[in-house]
Amino acid sequence: MVVEDGVATEVYPLLWSDDVDQIVSWAQKSLGLTQIWSAADAAGRTEHAELRWPGGRISVNIKQEQYRSMGPSGIALRVDDRDAVDAALAKAEAAGAQIVQGPQETSVAYSFTALDPDGNQWWVNAETGMLDQLRSGENVNDAQA
Repeated sequence: MVVEDGVATEVYPLLWSDDVDQIVSWAQKSLGLTQIWSAADAAGRTEHAELRWPGGRISVNIKQEQYRSMGPSGIALRVDDRDAVDAALAKAEAAGAQIVQGPQETSVAYSFTALDPDGNQWWVNAETGMLDQLRSGENVNDAQA
């Protein structure tokens, strides 16, 4: 969480699912996320769960009628380097995750994308440095010339 001008702010993705436990289990086994907490309804069905990734969190929520049109979503999980991407890919493949892209290297990142059972795209990536140049205002085209 970031505090700006005395106000706590944070941005984190929300996923909507008919089976919260299935998505949480998939994220833990396939990508190594950690469940922080969950809440169940009176019948014992998990309604909400929160997953932790270094530097962020993801909220997984039961898909209620008013949210039927939402999803699937895309989530980016940043790692330190190419070796960490390869290690995450090996874990995902060993867990039977559906890999729909990669591994591949672009000017932006070395990455792969896996689909969870609800069709959400989980993009695991290590930046190449180009985005840091863009964030700093450096002209990337000049730097690549």
